[in-house]
Parts: sequence; structure tokens; C-alpha cells
Amino acid sequence: MINKDLRRKIVEKSRSCKLGHCGSALSCVDFINYLYEDVLTEKDAFILSKGHGCMALNAVLEKQGKNPEWVMHPELNEETGIYATTGSLGHGLPIAVGRAFAKKVKNEGKVYALLGDCEMAEGSIWEALLMAKNLKLENLTIFIDFNKYGASYSTLETANINEESLRKKLEAFDFKTLILDGHDEEELKKIKTISPGLNAVILKTIKGKGIYFLEESHAHGFNFFFEEEKYKEIMEILEDKTNS
Repeated sequence: MINKDLRRKIVEKSRSCKLGHCGSALSCVDFINYLYEDVLTEKDAFILSKGHGCMALNAVLEKQGKNPEWVMHPELNEETGIYATTGSLGHGLPIAVGRAFAKKVKNEGKVYALLGDCEMAEGSIWEALLMAKNLKLENLTIFIDFNKYGASYSTLETANINEESLRKKLEAFDFKTLILDGHDEEELKKIKTISPGLNAVILKTIKGKGIYFLEESHAHGFNFFFEEEKYKEIMEILEDKTNS
């Protein structure tokens, strides 16, 4: 079941703060919410490498009692739960690798990082994966929000990547790779059963999940501030408890 309360928050803030990438936030909010509700401990850190999806992270952090700043991309502020400044693609995973190594040395917790599927075209991602392998970072788990679209084009068009080719690439770097439905809580529960090691999870998601006309249109990467009539329609969709 998708979380409509968090989706309402995302749409409200997208409109009131004029923040884009609403579709990207809607594709990953169910995963981020599950991670914070059932997986993360006080010693762990979550890094949103696909910083353009930060409205999803902010909505979840507010639910957790934090007070993040609603800006286009997250800016480092550990007091509000932001562990890396991200936005330019390819930056978050290298930071996650560094934090995971520090935690490994100190024996204090794990690091979880969420990447975008088109972000996998960045060279720094694969350099970071090599470093994670060389440092044997068994306390690092990476997730890929595979919603199949970047800002303007499909992941296949942009990076020639589909779920199976991405799985093979990750496994070539010695990452055990799991493919899950990123909107299904029962599927997401499998995250807690992952054995120690180099692990990657491909999350099958839908860009704009929960709002039918966003799911059907893929030209909503940067700006979608919603006209009054469309905004009211979205709120009605997200108030309907019979279709979750």
C-alpha cells in the first residue's frame, strides 16, 4: 500500500515552495519511509545520492520529528538528518563509501545509499563501487530507484540500462544484487533478511507513483508546480482511501 499522507506533503511542498522533481520523489518515498520506519538504527546513516528526490526524504524526516529545509537539493545538516549535500549526480555514493569506511573502522553502524537509475551512467558511481569492493565494506548497502526515466528521457535511451543489464553490471563488481518492488512493503521487508556482504538492491518503481497523470507522463522532471484545478484533483486522489 502506498503512503498517501507523505504524497500529499510532497505535492503541497512542491506547489508552495516551487520545487521540481515531484515525480522522482513520488517514486522513492515508499522505500525511504520503510527504511526509516523499520531498518535504520541510531548508529546508521542514510544518504540520498539522487538529491533531486529530496522532497521524499524531507517528508519522511518531518514524520520522524526532524525539521529539514525544503530546498531543491539536500544540504548537509546532520541535526536535521541530512548526511550529505547532493544534487549533482554521482556525488552521494562516494560520500557513502567514505562514511561506511569510517564506521567500519569504528565498528559503529551501517550506511545506506539511494541512487537514481540514470545516475548509474556517472563514472564516479563505478569508481566508488570499486573502492567499496577493495575496502570490503560489508556495512554499505546501495539501492537504485529504478523508475525507468531520467529528467527528460528513459533510462534505456540515456544510459542503455535495463533491470537485467544493471544487475549484471553490479554483480560484475561482486555486489550481490536483489530486485524488489519499491512500492510493496511486503517486498521491502526482504531488505532486513539481506546477509552481510557487498549488497545492492534494484527497486522497481514508477515515476509519479500515486498520481495517474504523472505516471502516464514522463515530461515532469524539473518543474511541476500544479495549477489550482490540477492541485485540487491530486488532493482528491490522495484523500481517497479506497484506492491505495
